[in-house]
Amino acid sequence: MKRNMGNYGITLIILLNLLLWIFLGPTEGKSGNFALQVLAEAFSSSATILIAVALFLANKPRFLEPYFGGLDRMYVTHKNITILALLVLLVHLIIVPASPTGGPGVWIGWFAYPSMLILVLLTIAPRVPLISRFANLRYHQWRGVHKYMGVFFILGAIHALMVEPLILHAPVVFGYVGTIVVIGALAYLNKELLWNRLRKWGTYKVEAVKRLNGTTVEVALRPASGRTSKLVHRAGQFLYIHFDSDKTLEEPHPFTISSAPREDQLRVSIKASGDWTQHLHEYLQPGATAFVDGPYGEFDYKTGSAKQVWIAGGIGITPFLSWLRDFDDLHHQIDFFYTVAVPEEALFVAEIENASKLHKNFNAHVMYSSKDGRLTADKIISISGDAAGKDVYMCGPVKMVEAFQSAFQSRGVKTDNIHYEEFNFR
Repeated sequence: MKRNMGNYGITLIILLNLLLWIFLGPTEGKSGNFALQVLAEAFSSSATILIAVALFLANKPRFLEPYFGGLDRMYVTHKNITILALLVLLVHLIIVPASPTGGPGVWIGWFAYPSMLILVLLTIAPRVPLISRFANLRYHQWRGVHKYMGVFFILGAIHALMVEPLILHAPVVFGYVGTIVVIGALAYLNKELLWNRLRKWGTYKVEAVKRLNGTTVEVALRPASGRTSKLVHRAGQFLYIHFDSDKTLEEPHPFTISSAPREDQLRVSIKASGDWTQHLHEYLQPGATAFVDGPYGEFDYKTGSAKQVWIAGGIGITPFLSWLRDFDDLHHQIDFFYTVAVPEEALFVAEIENASKLHKNFNAHVMYSSKDGRLTADKIISISGDAAGKDVYMCGPVKMVEAFQSAFQSRGVKTDNIHYEEFNFR
Protein backbone atom coordinates (compact mmCIF):
# COMPACT_ATOMS: atom_id res chain seq x y z
CA MET A 1 0.00 0.00 0.00
CA LYS A 2 0.94 3.64 -0.50
CA ARG A 3 1.39 4.21 3.23
CA ASN A 4 4.25 1.67 3.30
CA MET A 5 6.11 2.97 0.25
CA GLY A 6 8.32 5.23 2.36
CA ASN A 7 9.74 2.28 4.28
CA TYR A 8 10.11 0.30 1.07
CA GLY A 9 11.98 3.25 -0.42
CA ILE A 10 14.46 3.35 2.46
CA THR A 11 15.03 -0.38 2.06
CA LEU A 12 15.76 0.11 -1.65
CA ILE A 13 18.24 2.90 -0.87
CA ILE A 14 20.18 0.52 1.40
CA LEU A 15 19.98 -2.37 -1.07
CA LEU A 16 21.32 -0.13 -3.82
CA ASN A 17 24.25 0.82 -1.60
CA LEU A 18 25.08 -2.85 -1.01
CA LEU A 19 24.74 -3.66 -4.73
CA LEU A 20 27.12 -0.82 -5.58
CA TRP A 21 29.65 -2.22 -3.10
CA ILE A 22 29.32 -5.66 -4.73
CA PHE A 23 29.54 -4.61 -8.38
CA LEU A 24 31.32 -1.23 -8.35
CA GLY A 25 33.24 -1.39 -5.09
CA PRO A 26 37.02 -1.15 -4.62
CA THR A 27 39.15 -3.93 -6.05
CA GLU A 28 42.26 -3.41 -3.97
CA GLY A 29 43.44 -1.75 -0.78
CA LYS A 30 46.16 -1.55 1.83
CA SER A 31 44.37 -3.65 4.43
CA GLY A 32 45.75 -7.13 5.04
CA ASN A 33 42.19 -8.43 5.14
CA PHE A 34 40.68 -6.74 2.11
CA ALA A 35 37.37 -8.66 2.02
CA LEU A 36 36.66 -7.99 5.68
CA GLN A 37 37.48 -4.30 5.22
CA VAL A 38 35.01 -4.08 2.32
CA LEU A 39 32.31 -5.78 4.38
CA ALA A 40 32.92 -3.49 7.35
CA GLU A 41 32.69 -0.37 5.19
CA ALA A 42 29.55 -1.64 3.48
CA PHE A 43 28.01 -1.91 6.96
CA SER A 44 29.21 1.52 8.09
CA SER A 45 28.06 3.25 4.89
CA SER A 46 24.62 1.63 5.21
CA ALA A 47 24.36 2.84 8.80
CA THR A 48 25.45 6.33 7.76
CA ILE A 49 22.76 6.39 5.06
CA LEU A 50 20.10 5.35 7.59
CA ILE A 51 21.04 8.17 9.97
CA ALA A 52 21.10 10.67 7.07
CA VAL A 53 17.57 9.60 6.10
CA ALA A 54 16.47 9.92 9.74
CA LEU A 55 17.82 13.48 9.87
CA PHE A 56 15.96 14.31 6.66
CA LEU A 57 12.69 12.91 8.06
CA ALA A 58 13.15 15.04 11.20
CA ASN A 59 12.35 18.06 8.99
CA LYS A 60 8.73 16.80 8.77
CA PRO A 61 8.50 16.84 4.94
CA ARG A 62 4.78 17.00 4.22
CA PHE A 63 5.08 15.61 0.70
CA LEU A 64 6.27 12.28 2.15
CA GLU A 65 3.43 11.87 4.66
CA PRO A 66 1.17 9.76 2.40
CA TYR A 67 4.04 7.32 1.77
CA PHE A 68 4.48 6.59 5.48
CA GLY A 69 0.86 6.81 6.57
CA GLY A 70 1.26 10.19 8.25
CA LEU A 71 3.86 12.18 10.16
CA ASP A 72 3.26 10.05 13.25
CA ARG A 73 4.45 6.92 11.45
CA MET A 74 7.22 8.85 9.74
CA TYR A 75 8.61 9.60 13.19
CA VAL A 76 8.35 5.93 14.12
CA THR A 77 10.45 5.14 11.05
CA HIS A 78 12.87 7.93 12.03
CA LYS A 79 13.36 6.33 15.43
CA ASN A 80 13.55 2.74 14.19
CA ILE A 81 16.09 3.32 11.44
CA THR A 82 18.31 5.26 13.86
CA ILE A 83 18.30 2.33 16.26
CA LEU A 84 18.97 -0.06 13.37
CA ALA A 85 21.85 2.13 12.20
CA LEU A 86 23.57 1.95 15.58
CA LEU A 87 23.22 -1.85 15.62
CA VAL A 88 24.76 -2.00 12.14
CA LEU A 89 27.56 0.30 13.28
CA LEU A 90 28.20 -2.05 16.18
CA VAL A 91 28.76 -4.87 13.68
CA HIS A 92 31.12 -2.58 11.78
CA LEU A 93 33.13 -1.91 14.94
CA ILE A 94 33.36 -5.61 15.72
CA ILE A 95 34.55 -6.77 12.30
CA VAL A 96 36.56 -3.82 10.96
CA PRO A 97 40.32 -4.51 10.80
CA ALA A 98 42.52 -2.16 12.82
CA SER A 99 43.19 1.07 10.93
CA PRO A 100 46.80 1.39 9.76
CA THR A 101 46.56 5.17 10.13
CA GLY A 102 45.28 5.47 13.70
CA GLY A 103 45.31 8.95 15.21
CA PRO A 104 42.50 11.56 15.35
CA GLY A 105 40.28 9.83 12.78
CA VAL A 106 39.97 6.75 14.96
CA TRP A 107 39.52 8.82 18.12
CA ILE A 108 36.65 10.77 16.54
CA GLY A 109 34.92 7.51 15.62
CA TRP A 110 35.21 6.18 19.15
CA PHE A 111 33.72 9.44 20.44
CA ALA A 112 30.87 9.75 17.91
CA TYR A 113 29.47 6.22 18.19
CA PRO A 114 29.11 6.04 22.01
CA SER A 115 27.61 9.54 21.98
CA MET A 116 24.94 8.53 19.45
CA LEU A 117 24.30 5.35 21.41
CA ILE A 118 23.68 7.34 24.58
CA LEU A 119 21.17 9.58 22.76
CA VAL A 120 19.27 6.54 21.48
CA LEU A 121 19.24 4.95 24.93
CA LEU A 122 17.79 8.17 26.34
CA THR A 123 15.11 8.04 23.64
CA ILE A 124 13.95 4.52 24.43
CA ALA A 125 14.49 4.84 28.21
CA PRO A 126 10.81 5.49 29.12
CA ARG A 127 9.84 2.15 27.53
CA VAL A 128 12.73 0.08 28.93
CA PRO A 129 12.44 -0.30 32.74
CA LEU A 130 16.08 -1.27 33.21
CA ILE A 131 17.28 1.92 31.48
CA SER A 132 14.59 4.23 32.87
CA ARG A 133 15.76 3.49 36.42
CA PHE A 134 19.00 5.30 35.64
CA ALA A 135 18.20 7.76 32.84
CA ASN A 136 14.68 9.00 32.18
CA LEU A 137 14.78 12.59 31.02
CA ARG A 138 11.71 14.78 30.83
CA TYR A 139 10.54 15.58 27.32
CA HIS A 140 12.07 19.08 27.14
CA GLN A 141 15.36 17.77 28.55
CA TRP A 142 15.42 14.95 26.02
CA ARG A 143 14.76 17.35 23.14
CA GLY A 144 17.61 19.52 24.37
CA VAL A 145 20.19 16.74 24.05
CA HIS A 146 18.62 14.79 21.15
CA LYS A 147 19.31 17.65 18.74
CA TYR A 148 23.04 16.86 18.94
CA MET A 149 22.55 13.60 17.03
CA GLY A 150 23.36 15.49 13.84
CA VAL A 151 26.64 16.77 15.28
CA PHE A 152 27.78 13.23 16.04
CA PHE A 153 26.61 12.12 12.58
CA ILE A 154 28.84 14.75 10.96
CA LEU A 155 31.73 13.72 13.22
CA GLY A 156 31.16 10.12 12.13
CA ALA A 157 31.41 11.17 8.48
CA ILE A 158 34.65 13.05 9.21
CA HIS A 159 35.98 9.94 10.99
CA ALA A 160 35.23 7.84 7.89
CA LEU A 161 37.26 10.16 5.65
CA MET A 162 40.26 10.34 8.01
CA VAL A 163 40.98 6.61 8.29
CA GLU A 164 41.83 6.10 4.58
CA PRO A 165 38.70 4.07 3.76
CA LEU A 166 38.43 1.84 0.73
CA ILE A 167 35.37 3.77 -0.42
CA LEU A 168 37.74 6.49 -1.68
CA HIS A 169 38.85 3.99 -4.33
CA ALA A 170 35.28 3.36 -5.52
CA PRO A 171 34.08 6.64 -7.13
CA VAL A 172 30.51 5.51 -7.80
CA VAL A 173 29.98 4.20 -4.27
CA PHE A 174 31.64 7.28 -2.78
CA GLY A 175 29.48 9.59 -4.90
CA TYR A 176 26.29 7.74 -3.92
CA VAL A 177 27.01 7.62 -0.19
CA GLY A 178 28.55 11.09 -0.15
CA THR A 179 25.49 12.65 -1.76
CA ILE A 180 23.19 11.14 0.83
CA VAL A 181 25.51 12.19 3.67
CA VAL A 182 25.52 15.79 2.40
CA ILE A 183 21.71 15.78 2.16
CA GLY A 184 21.49 14.47 5.73
CA ALA A 185 23.95 17.07 7.03
CA LEU A 186 22.12 19.91 5.24
CA ALA A 187 18.79 18.66 6.59
CA TYR A 188 20.20 18.73 10.11
CA LEU A 189 21.65 22.23 9.71
CA ASN A 190 18.34 23.43 8.28
CA LYS A 191 16.42 21.99 11.24
CA GLU A 192 18.73 23.50 13.85
CA LEU A 193 19.75 26.81 12.27
CA LEU A 194 17.07 27.86 9.78
CA TRP A 195 13.87 26.12 10.87
CA ASN A 196 12.54 28.86 13.16
CA ARG A 197 13.49 31.58 10.68
CA LEU A 198 12.06 30.02 7.53
CA ARG A 199 9.17 27.95 8.87
CA LYS A 200 5.85 29.77 8.58
CA TRP A 201 4.05 29.36 11.88
CA GLY A 202 0.43 30.45 11.87
CA THR A 203 -0.21 33.18 14.45
CA TYR A 204 -3.38 32.80 16.51
CA LYS A 205 -4.93 34.39 19.56
CA VAL A 206 -6.28 32.27 22.38
CA GLU A 207 -9.95 33.23 22.37
CA ALA A 208 -11.16 30.91 25.11
CA VAL A 209 -9.77 28.40 27.60
CA LYS A 210 -12.49 26.04 28.80
CA ARG A 211 -11.56 23.64 31.58
CA LEU A 212 -13.75 20.62 30.89
CA ASN A 213 -12.84 18.76 34.08
CA GLY A 214 -9.96 18.53 36.54
CA THR A 215 -7.48 17.34 33.91
CA THR A 216 -8.71 18.41 30.47
CA VAL A 217 -8.91 21.81 28.82
CA GLU A 218 -10.32 22.92 25.46
CA VAL A 219 -8.42 25.78 23.86
CA ALA A 220 -10.20 27.84 21.19
CA LEU A 221 -7.99 29.80 18.78
CA ARG A 222 -8.73 32.43 16.18
CA PRO A 223 -6.31 33.76 13.52
CA ALA A 224 -4.54 36.94 14.60
CA SER A 225 -6.11 39.82 12.69
CA GLY A 226 -4.37 40.49 9.38
CA ARG A 227 -1.50 38.09 10.09
CA THR A 228 -2.76 34.57 9.52
CA SER A 229 -5.39 33.03 7.28
CA LYS A 230 -7.62 30.28 8.61
CA LEU A 231 -5.84 26.91 8.78
CA VAL A 232 -6.94 24.56 5.99
CA HIS A 233 -7.07 21.03 7.35
CA ARG A 234 -8.90 17.72 7.14
CA ALA A 235 -10.93 16.43 10.05
CA GLY A 236 -8.74 14.22 12.24
CA GLN A 237 -5.40 15.90 11.50
CA PHE A 238 -3.05 17.30 14.13
CA LEU A 239 -0.73 20.26 14.54
CA TYR A 240 2.18 21.53 16.60
CA ILE A 241 1.42 24.43 18.89
CA HIS A 242 3.25 26.65 21.35
CA PHE A 243 2.41 29.86 23.19
CA ASP A 244 4.18 33.10 24.08
CA SER A 245 2.63 33.39 27.55
CA ASP A 246 5.62 32.00 29.43
CA LYS A 247 8.91 30.17 28.89
CA THR A 248 7.50 26.69 29.57
CA LEU A 249 4.79 26.96 26.92
CA GLU A 250 7.27 28.14 24.26
CA GLU A 251 8.09 24.49 23.55
CA PRO A 252 6.03 23.07 20.61
CA HIS A 253 3.86 19.99 21.25
CA PRO A 254 1.58 18.01 18.90
CA PHE A 255 -2.19 17.87 19.44
CA THR A 256 -5.11 16.64 17.40
CA ILE A 257 -7.51 19.29 16.10
CA SER A 258 -10.94 18.68 17.61
CA SER A 259 -12.85 21.28 15.59
CA ALA A 260 -14.31 20.69 12.13
CA PRO A 261 -12.52 22.24 9.11
CA ARG A 262 -15.45 24.55 8.35
CA GLU A 263 -15.50 26.13 11.85
CA ASP A 264 -14.19 29.66 12.30
CA GLN A 265 -12.39 28.68 15.49
CA LEU A 266 -9.53 26.22 15.69
CA ARG A 267 -9.97 24.04 18.78
CA VAL A 268 -7.70 21.55 20.53
CA SER A 269 -8.61 19.48 23.60
CA ILE A 270 -5.62 18.80 25.86
CA LYS A 271 -5.31 16.49 28.85
CA ALA A 272 -2.83 17.30 31.62
CA SER A 273 -0.69 14.18 31.39
CA GLY A 274 2.81 15.64 31.74
CA ASP A 275 4.70 18.69 32.98
CA TRP A 276 3.97 20.82 29.89
CA THR A 277 0.29 19.96 29.63
CA GLN A 278 -0.19 20.34 33.39
CA HIS A 279 1.38 23.80 33.20
CA LEU A 280 -0.91 24.71 30.29
CA HIS A 281 -3.96 23.46 32.18
CA GLU A 282 -3.11 25.67 35.16
CA TYR A 283 -1.76 28.84 33.56
CA LEU A 284 -2.91 29.37 29.97
CA GLN A 285 -5.31 32.31 29.71
CA PRO A 286 -7.31 33.94 26.91
CA GLY A 287 -5.37 36.60 25.04
CA ALA A 288 -2.13 34.63 24.77
CA THR A 289 -0.56 34.32 21.33
CA ALA A 290 -0.39 30.81 19.89
CA PHE A 291 1.89 29.67 17.06
CA VAL A 292 0.67 26.77 14.94
CA ASP A 293 2.56 24.48 12.55
CA GLY A 294 0.49 22.07 10.50
CA PRO A 295 -1.67 20.37 9.65
CA TYR A 296 -0.18 16.88 9.63
CA GLY A 297 -1.57 13.36 9.63
CA GLU A 298 -3.28 10.79 7.41
CA PHE A 299 -5.85 9.54 9.94
CA ASP A 300 -9.00 9.73 7.79
CA TYR A 301 -12.10 7.54 8.05
CA LYS A 302 -13.34 8.73 4.63
CA THR A 303 -10.77 6.51 2.92
CA GLY A 304 -12.07 3.42 4.75
CA SER A 305 -14.69 0.82 3.89
CA ALA A 306 -18.45 1.30 4.12
CA LYS A 307 -18.70 -0.37 7.56
CA GLN A 308 -16.49 0.87 10.37
CA VAL A 309 -15.79 0.61 14.09
CA TRP A 310 -14.39 3.60 15.97
CA ILE A 311 -12.82 3.20 19.41
CA ALA A 312 -11.81 6.13 21.63
CA GLY A 313 -10.21 5.88 25.04
CA GLY A 314 -10.01 8.96 27.27
CA ILE A 315 -8.55 12.00 25.48
CA GLY A 316 -8.38 9.82 22.36
CA ILE A 317 -11.83 11.24 21.67
CA THR A 318 -10.29 14.28 19.88
CA PRO A 319 -9.93 13.07 16.25
CA PHE A 320 -13.38 11.47 16.41
CA LEU A 321 -14.85 14.77 17.64
CA SER A 322 -13.43 16.48 14.58
CA TRP A 323 -14.89 13.76 12.35
CA LEU A 324 -18.40 13.85 13.79
CA ARG A 325 -18.40 17.66 13.81
CA ASP A 326 -17.59 17.45 10.10
CA PHE A 327 -20.47 15.08 9.27
CA ASP A 328 -22.57 16.12 6.31
CA ASP A 329 -23.99 13.32 4.20
CA LEU A 330 -22.64 10.29 6.06
CA HIS A 331 -22.04 7.41 3.66
CA HIS A 332 -20.48 5.01 6.16
CA GLN A 333 -22.10 2.71 8.71
CA ILE A 334 -20.26 3.51 11.96
CA ASP A 335 -20.35 2.06 15.46
CA PHE A 336 -18.50 4.39 17.80
CA PHE A 337 -17.30 3.14 21.20
CA TYR A 338 -16.08 5.73 23.71
CA THR A 339 -14.70 4.29 26.93
CA VAL A 340 -13.57 6.03 30.13
CA ALA A 341 -13.22 4.89 33.73
CA VAL A 342 -16.02 6.95 35.32
CA PRO A 343 -18.74 9.33 34.03
CA GLU A 344 -16.82 12.36 35.34
CA GLU A 345 -14.05 11.65 32.81
CA ALA A 346 -16.37 11.52 29.80
CA LEU A 347 -16.17 14.55 27.51
CA PHE A 348 -18.69 15.92 25.00
CA VAL A 349 -21.19 13.12 25.72
CA ALA A 350 -24.22 15.26 24.85
CA GLU A 351 -22.66 16.21 21.52
CA ILE A 352 -21.84 12.58 20.72
CA GLU A 353 -25.36 11.43 21.58
CA ASN A 354 -26.86 14.24 19.52
CA ALA A 355 -24.77 13.20 16.49
CA SER A 356 -26.08 9.67 16.95
CA LYS A 357 -29.66 10.99 16.81
CA LEU A 358 -29.04 13.16 13.76
CA HIS A 359 -27.25 10.55 11.67
CA LYS A 360 -28.92 7.16 11.42
CA ASN A 361 -25.66 5.53 10.22
CA PHE A 362 -23.77 6.69 13.31
CA ASN A 363 -24.34 4.63 16.46
CA ALA A 364 -22.59 5.87 19.59
CA HIS A 365 -21.89 3.71 22.64
CA VAL A 366 -20.46 5.52 25.67
CA MET A 367 -19.14 3.02 28.21
CA TYR A 368 -17.72 3.33 31.73
CA SER A 369 -15.32 0.62 32.85
CA SER A 370 -16.24 1.17 36.52
CA LYS A 371 -19.84 0.21 35.72
CA ASP A 372 -19.74 -1.71 32.42
CA GLY A 373 -16.39 -3.45 32.84
CA ARG A 374 -13.44 -3.17 30.50
CA LEU A 375 -14.28 -2.69 26.84
CA THR A 376 -13.12 -5.68 24.77
CA ALA A 377 -13.20 -6.74 21.15
CA ASP A 378 -15.79 -9.40 22.00
CA LYS A 379 -18.10 -6.77 23.54
CA ILE A 380 -17.72 -4.61 20.46
CA ILE A 381 -18.49 -7.51 18.13
CA SER A 382 -21.52 -8.51 20.20
CA ILE A 383 -22.93 -5.00 19.67
CA SER A 384 -21.79 -4.13 16.16
CA GLY A 385 -21.54 -7.59 14.57
CA ASP A 386 -18.68 -9.45 12.91
CA ALA A 387 -15.66 -7.16 12.50
CA ALA A 388 -14.15 -8.99 9.51
CA GLY A 389 -14.34 -6.76 6.45
CA LYS A 390 -14.73 -3.58 8.51
CA ASP A 391 -12.22 -0.81 9.06
CA VAL A 392 -11.30 -0.20 12.70
CA TYR A 393 -10.14 3.26 13.82
CA MET A 394 -8.64 3.71 17.29
CA CYS A 395 -7.18 6.48 19.40
CA GLY A 396 -6.27 6.23 23.06
CA PRO A 397 -3.65 4.84 25.47
CA VAL A 398 -0.93 2.78 23.80
CA LYS A 399 -1.73 -0.40 25.73
CA MET A 400 -5.41 -0.14 24.81
CA VAL A 401 -4.62 0.30 21.13
CA GLU A 402 -2.14 -2.60 21.13
CA ALA A 403 -4.63 -4.89 22.87
CA PHE A 404 -7.42 -4.10 20.41
CA GLN A 405 -5.11 -4.43 17.43
CA SER A 406 -4.10 -7.94 18.47
CA ALA A 407 -7.67 -8.91 19.37
CA PHE A 408 -9.17 -7.75 16.07
CA GLN A 409 -6.42 -9.36 14.02
CA SER A 410 -7.17 -12.68 15.73
CA ARG A 411 -10.83 -12.22 14.79
CA GLY A 412 -10.24 -11.85 11.08
CA VAL A 413 -9.65 -8.12 10.62
CA LYS A 414 -6.82 -7.48 8.17
CA THR A 415 -3.84 -5.49 9.42
CA ASP A 416 -4.36 -2.87 6.69
CA ASN A 417 -7.91 -2.32 7.97
CA ILE A 418 -6.75 -1.35 11.48
CA HIS A 419 -5.90 2.34 11.80
CA TYR A 420 -4.47 4.29 14.74
CA GLU A 421 -2.18 7.21 15.42
CA GLU A 422 1.35 6.81 16.81
CA PHE A 423 1.50 9.79 19.12
CA ASN A 424 4.66 8.62 20.88
CA PHE A 425 7.07 10.96 19.07
CA ARG A 426 9.94 10.31 21.42
